[in-house]
Amino acid sequence: MIRFTCRRHRVVAVVAALALAACSKSDKTPAPDSAAPVPPVALAQPVAKAMPGALTKPIDQYTGSELYDFVKALRYEGGHTKDRKCKDSPGCAGTKRIKVTVDAVATQDSLGAANAPQYGVIYIRATNKGDAEEARYGMRPGNEFEYYLIVTGAQGNMQWRLEQLDTTPQARKHSQVGTGAFEGCQHPWKPGAQASFKTCADTSTVSSMRGKTVRMGLALQGGDDDPMWAACAQGCCIAK
Repeated sequence: MIRFTCRRHRVVAVVAALALAACSKSDKTPAPDSAAPVPPVALAQPVAKAMPGALTKPIDQYTGSELYDFVKALRYEGGHTKDRKCKDSPGCAGTKRIKVTVDAVATQDSLGAANAPQYGVIYIRATNKGDAEEARYGMRPGNEFEYYLIVTGAQGNMQWRLEQLDTTPQARKHSQVGTGAFEGCQHPWKPGAQASFKTCADTSTVSSMRGKTVRMGLALQGGDDDPMWAACAQGCCIAK
C-alpha cells in the first residue's frame, strides 16, 4: 500500500508539472518591447463647471441694489493682492504704489468664447486698498467702491467690461469704467479659479519631455502695471 501511494503521488506530480509548462507557454504575456516609444501624456482638458456669476439680463438693466445683491451672493477664491501704479496723487509719478486685491468667482475656471453666458459673467472682483486711484483701470480708493470684471463672448472673441459699484447704503449705483479684449494665453488648462495681475509670459508653462509632463515655473511674478489675469479655458486670460 505504501509503494502504491508513493507511485501515485509521483504520477500526480508529473501531470501537474506538464500542465504548468503548457499553461506557461500559451498564457504567458510577452515581455514589453523596451524600444517601443512611450506615448505622450495628454494635457488636462477644460471641464465645464457652474458659472454662478452669469448675469440674467444685460448689466445696464440692473439697478445698483440688484447688482449689489447679486455680487454679495457669490463666493470668491484664488485671489491675490498686488502693488499697483497709481495716478492723480502726490508720489504716484515716483515710487508710490497702492495695494489692489483681485478675487475670482469660485468654480469659474473654464470660461471661453464658446460657453460665455448670454449676458456675460462676473469673473473678477477688485478692490483698491490704497489712497489713490489705480493707474491702468482707473479704480478709485474708498471702502464704498468695488469693481467687477464682466466677460462676454461673441463671434469667437471675448470682451471685458469693468463695472464700478458704489455700495453706499440707500444710494447704490454702478457704471462702466473701461472695456477691452479678454485674451487667452493659450496655456495648458489647470483646474481652480484664480485671479491676479500678470501677463501671459508670467504664467507657468508646461513642456513635454519623453512623454512626461513637466511644469516649469518662470521667475517673473508680475509687474505693477500688468493686466488683470484669471484662469479660463485657454489656461488663463488677461484683460488687455
